Amino acid sequence: MAHFLDKKYKTKISDADYDIIATGQKRTLGKDDNQGPVFGESARDYIEMVIYNTNGTFLESINLGETKKYINEEGSFKINPGVILRKNGYFSGDYEIEFNFLREVAGSNSTVLVDNFNNIYTGEFDVLIDGTIVKQGNPNAQLREIDYKYFIHQISNDNKEVRIATLPINDERYKREFTGLSESQTIIYADNLDDKLKLNKPSLTNSNEFTFVDNSLVQLEENMVGGELVINDAYEIMDLTGLGPDNDGFILGIGKKGANQRYGKGRINLGDKNNLVTQQNIFDNMFIDIGNDSSKNDEEDMATTAFEVKVDAESGQSGRPLFGGAFVMGYKTAAITGFPLLINTTLTDLDKIASIPNNESKIRLIGRDLVDVTNTFESISKFKFEGNGTEATIPIPTLHKDFGGLYDIEMELSFELSGVKRSLKIYKPNVIAVIPIHKQNDILVADQFINNAGNY
Repeated sequence: MAHFLDKKYKTKISDADYDIIATGQKRTLGKDDNQGPVFGESARDYIEMVIYNTNGTFLESINLGETKKYINEEGSFKINPGVILRKNGYFSGDYEIEFNFLREVAGSNSTVLVDNFNNIYTGEFDVLIDGTIVKQGNPNAQLREIDYKYFIHQISNDNKEVRIATLPINDERYKREFTGLSESQTIIYADNLDDKLKLNKPSLTNSNEFTFVDNSLVQLEENMVGGELVINDAYEIMDLTGLGPDNDGFILGIGKKGANQRYGKGRINLGDKNNLVTQQNIFDNMFIDIGNDSSKNDEEDMATTAFEVKVDAESGQSGRPLFGGAFVMGYKTAAITGFPLLINTTLTDLDKIASIPNNESKIRLIGRDLVDVTNTFESISKFKFEGNGTEATIPIPTLHKDFGGLYDIEMELSFELSGVKRSLKIYKPNVIAVIPIHKQNDILVADQFINNAGNY
């Protein structure tokens, strides 16, 4: 006759040892802790039937084999202990039995063969007359059988701590499982610095599908199925393959209100970016309401000068943008407003720099007077890079009333990845042209500056 135990939970561990290590805590696999699938869905799940005599003496522990065959259509467990008892030779008598529903977290109840280097051997083998196990066909390659488990090395004097140690098994999975014993989660250890995860749909912000690179040494265990993947100290590798001689990944424009709009004392105009053809176009896009103490007639005169610079005596048009296509502003606007820079990125991955903590960004203005080329000016200002659409107001370092200035911009983004400080430099020539006063002491100051606009 068989009946179920109605007493303290029994294990193959002695009562004394059980009292030391038992915590009384219980959890439902795959439900309480997000650690892998529910019981019965993992290949590492098993049901243990433990048999005792009526005095509580342990007789035998039986692994019932494949777990799923004991689960009915309703998802409940259905086990006939009488059949199992008889199958294992218990045909008569009274027995106390219990069922343990277990999942192997580290180690197992099985044994493995290891060679002289303690590496696990899974090939064919021979057993010699004296019982020695050797690799098949190689009597000198001796193997030995060892439990695939860990052992209690030491128990503290207050019985509150247990030191677990490994057996001489040289196997990465065996070591990895041992390392994760103290954790409440399954830990993935990547020994290869080149191990990388690649999102299958990186364009989606909620993408949760990924693959490891082909040479990855990381192994995902079946008990992780259904769990939550948390990646610590990870970073995304930017794909900058689209960068080249014709694309540095950035477009520098004008922010806030945009071009051909009034800022401060005058407009910031688009300039000759579109390679203007007519004098009227030059006036409308470069000199109208420029903010350099000029009247409309003065502005028309500057447009005439610029058009003449651009006209080629033989072909009619030189095809060369004035000031290299720079935005154009008067010295008064430059002094009061500065330049409202707009930074657009042409590669999505460049936006990721903005999300890296403690990124630092600075802009270096490099200017020169086109009349006296020895007259140069420079300034550095910091700004916060926030990805595509970043705006930063750049102060103009010099009052350009008496002489103009054509400015290049060097932008540097510095950030830290994996403990290594990195930087990205972007150089843009001819971004801002500052026009000096139109006329001073009968000298056409602005015209002198404009006369050199076709050389850049």
